[in-house]
Amino acid sequence: MGNVLKADSASGLPWPDVRAPGEVRDLGVQVRQALAASRFRSGQARVLGRREAWLLGAFALVLHAGVLYWVSSKPTPPLPEVPPQVPPMTIEFTTPAPPVV
Repeated sequence: MGNVLKADSASGLPWPDVRAPGEVRDLGVQVRQALAASRFRSGQARVLGRREAWLLGAFALVLHAGVLYWVSSKPTPPLPEVPPQVPPMTIEFTTPAPPVV
C-alpha cells in the first residue's frame, strides 16, 4: 500500500513547532501559524448584485409600510361599557384592639 501520509506527522510542515491535533495547550504559550492560514479571504462572489440589493431593500420597505398602513387604518371596535363593580370587603384584625384608657 505505498506511501501513506499520517495526519499527526509534523516532519514535512514548514513550521515545525506546531503541536499535534488534540494536544492540550498552555495558556501562556502563543499559537504560531503560517500567515496564509490566518488571512481573511474574501474571494466569494456576492449573492446579490448592487441593483438587486437596492430593489430588495425598497421592496421590503414598501411591504412594511403597507402592512403598517393597513393595521393603522382598520377601525378599532368600541369596547363595551361595563359599570365598575366593587367586591365586598371585610377587615380582619389579627390582634385585639388596645384597651381604652
